[in-house]
Amino acid sequence: RNPHGTRYPLVALLTVAVCAVLAGATSFAAITDWLYDLDEPDQDRLGFTRGVPAATTMWRLLTRLDASVVSTALAGWLRSRTPPAPVRPRRYRTVIAVDGKTLRGARLPEGRQTHLLSALDTSTASFWPRSPSTPHHTKSQRSPRFSPRSKTRWAT
Repeated sequence: RNPHGTRYPLVALLTVAVCAVLAGATSFAAITDWLYDLDEPDQDRLGFTRGVPAATTMWRLLTRLDASVVSTALAGWLRSRTPPAPVRPRRYRTVIAVDGKTLRGARLPEGRQTHLLSALDTSTASFWPRSPSTPHHTKSQRSPRFSPRSKTRWAT
C-alpha cells in the first residue's frame, strides 16, 4: 500500500457533500453512498478519475472543516449567482412573507419550546435564514424578535 494514500480533489469532495445533502443525505455514509450511486462518467465529471473515496475519507474531511467558514463560502457563492434586485419605483411596497414553526419535542429545561422564524423578501426572492427565536409558553404569542421597522400594513 502506498504510504501517502490516494489524493482526491478538495473541490470534488466538497461538491459531493453539498450535492448529496441537497439530495437528502443526512449522514457521512449517506453522502458516500450518493457518490457510489453515480455512474462512472458522472464521477469523472466531478473529478474522481482514479476511483472514489471511502466513507472514512469523507468523514475525516467533513469533521475537520469549520462549519461557519463553509457556510459563509457557500452563501457568498450563492449570492454571487443571484441577480441583483430590480430597481422598483417608489410607489411599490416591500412585501415580506413570514413563516414560523414550533419545534415538537424540543423543550428547554424550564419547559418552554423553541420557535423558528423565516422571512422571504418577495421582490428579490431572498430568504432571511431560519433562526431560533425567543422561546414562549404558548404558540399564540408572537416573537419579540420580529417587529416592523417602518410603517407597514400587516395582513394575516
